[in-house]
Amino acid sequence: MKKTLFLLVSLSVLCVFTFVQAQTVAPGWRVAGDVKADADFVGAWEVIAGYDLDNDGNREFFFTKDPTSSGGTEEIDKPWTVLQYETVGDDSYSEIWSWSPPFANRGERGFQAIEVGDADQDGLFELWFGTPYEVSDNPPNPDRLFIFEHDGAVFPTTPSESWNFGVVDNFRFLPAGIRLGDVDGDGEIEAVIQSRNDDFTGAGAGRTMLVVNTGGVDIGFGLGAFQTEFMETEKLKGGGVYDPRIVDFDRDGLMEIWVFTWDMFSLAIYEATAKDTYVLQIELDEVFDPIDYGQRMAARFYDADGDGELEMYTATLDGDGDLGSAIIYIGSTDDVSTLTPADVKILGGRTADPGQTGGAVGDIDGDGLMDYLFLAANPATQKISQVVRMEYTGTGDLADSTSYDWSVLFENTNTESDLRGITIDDVDGDNKTDVLVTNVDVASTDEAILYILESETAVSVEGKPVIVEDFSLFQNYPNPFNPSTTIEFDLRKSGHVTLTIYDVLGKRVATLVNEALQAGNHKVAFNAGNLESGIYFYSLNGTSFKDNGKMVLIK
Repeated sequence: MKKTLFLLVSLSVLCVFTFVQAQTVAPGWRVAGDVKADADFVGAWEVIAGYDLDNDGNREFFFTKDPTSSGGTEEIDKPWTVLQYETVGDDSYSEIWSWSPPFANRGERGFQAIEVGDADQDGLFELWFGTPYEVSDNPPNPDRLFIFEHDGAVFPTTPSESWNFGVVDNFRFLPAGIRLGDVDGDGEIEAVIQSRNDDFTGAGAGRTMLVVNTGGVDIGFGLGAFQTEFMETEKLKGGGVYDPRIVDFDRDGLMEIWVFTWDMFSLAIYEATAKDTYVLQIELDEVFDPIDYGQRMAARFYDADGDGELEMYTATLDGDGDLGSAIIYIGSTDDVSTLTPADVKILGGRTADPGQTGGAVGDIDGDGLMDYLFLAANPATQKISQVVRMEYTGTGDLADSTSYDWSVLFENTNTESDLRGITIDDVDGDNKTDVLVTNVDVASTDEAILYILESETAVSVEGKPVIVEDFSLFQNYPNPFNPSTTIEFDLRKSGHVTLTIYDVLGKRVATLVNEALQAGNHKVAFNAGNLESGIYFYSLNGTSFKDNGKMVLIK
């Protein structure tokens, strides 16, 4: 197999890659699958994974196609599309459902949003799809949010609900981010929805965040019951907003909404202090003035050093079009209201890359060390074509770039490339980590709009508790055990969860949980009376997270 070397000036690291057709992949990894472009050459935007909505043991993932950003040609006469794929075998995936809204996007607006959750808490999950219609080229008040409720087997062919956000005619509202969770702790699931550009200011320069709930009405019985708990129109100025995050960063038991505005890196954090009550805790404006850093689908939270506290990482782009970008880090705190611009750190300084976008976090090789993955431009081509891996070494200051090993996991070497979305999962359930990456810029049907990268070895784990924004998984107890033990985990929002047991060869030996669970603490008993002594692994998977633990059975 032919090999070559690439000198990555921006990361100051020398890596060896193996050719796989028009892609290069780091040793120990391979391209396990892809989705090729159709004749319309519309590329993919956002990707989310970690689902088994029909409970058939085959995991599913979703991604969107965005005509406004595809191929640099702005195929604005075509609609956006959301697609559902399901695993049909090892390294084998098939489209099982897709949908496009009734009107073509003739307004040159992109960056649609998707989310999966059970907002009405009826045990049936929904797909939420936000589309940024330009009202001047469509009906005067088109629906921009489409919700499909799964019936346990399939999604419907038409939306279960649709909504125009209650705005007046000829009002611009461009949803670019949706997150679901019980933000205020009242037992209801809220939808946090951001518009990256709208007319609330009357000048078309506003950005808006809505927090809404279903009003206790089941999805499918009328979105007129939606209630707005909170609306922010004043603080989010200057640039686009994407990817709202729901997290309890300071671990005080009160959830926060983090809102990043593309305005020289501006950040507003709202905390839910009571039912339907959201209070601005801190507003950091233009932290890196005059460098116009912005983030898009990249902010992620993780307990990188294992001290029980969260850290925040995000990749950024330079909105002025200059050759520059950075990885930005915010360390843990016990009170988000005390954060200052000095707490916002740049890891590694301003790089030579034209830009970085998208982010995913986890432990992709099971060594107990955090891996933050982001999408970066190759300095030679100035195209966003690389998946860069930033792994914590396990020692050193988290705010110091030398405390991380930097490498390139994957590069798309096709003529056109614009990687946008990334997520981590074990899509085909073989206990090998998969990294899903979307590509919005394609020029032929031979090119892929989505890549699935897979580790060549099964994941082993060290069994320490890992805390991220959505969950905590703890060491089983007792451990070692004979023959019974308990696995404990915390969920910070309701969602579908699987808890699976594997042997050292990666063979699944038991599935303990495969259902929708409410937020809170959960303890699951496991009896291994029919298993032989040895090492086993337990894997907790949710709609936006995955982690593993190791346990020892001694008989």
